[in-house]
Amino acid sequence: MSSRSMRAGAIALAAVMMSSMVACSGPSASEKASASFHNSVSAARDALFEEAKVTNQGFFDLDESLGLAGGVTELPAEMDQYVMGNARGYVENLLQMVHRDHERTAPNTKAILIGPKVYDGPAVSTLTEAHSRAEIVTEQCIDARTSPRLDAQGNPIEDSNNIVHEIFFLDHDKDGKLKIFETASGRVESCPLAA
Repeated sequence: MSSRSMRAGAIALAAVMMSSMVACSGPSASEKASASFHNSVSAARDALFEEAKVTNQGFFDLDESLGLAGGVTELPAEMDQYVMGNARGYVENLLQMVHRDHERTAPNTKAILIGPKVYDGPAVSTLTEAHSRAEIVTEQCIDARTSPRLDAQGNPIEDSNNIVHEIFFLDHDKDGKLKIFETASGRVESCPLAA
């Protein structure tokens, strides 16, 4: 073997070793920074979702108790830790109507909360502004099939024992709490979250 071919072989071997060292050295600084950024975003999103779950559960529990009590003439201050804006108005109007019409949720019953989860469905076309403002959008179902609303005579109100799919738009209020500021909802045959 000539020295020239030995030298060429040594150069080829060195090139293979160098490329192996680069491949084994792990991710580059930019890859590490990108992964770190992704992990930070993911952690922040997870924390925001956990905060949204607390808001959704608190709202659900308080709303259920107010329904059992027969509604309200004025929304209690406690509700302000969960809702604001349009959502607050919707909740207040519904609970005032329940009170005015002497309705209530059937005693010793409670609807079932299914979810929430982060909403990743299509944008609600009538709420494009809410989509752009929301820090997070969640969805959930309320299964009230065993918890109907009763009229003034104590009879179940038709179609009050159903499943409702809700989309909540949440944002932080000036007091720093994550609150529901807008909603979209509708009756469904089965909850899309249960599938």
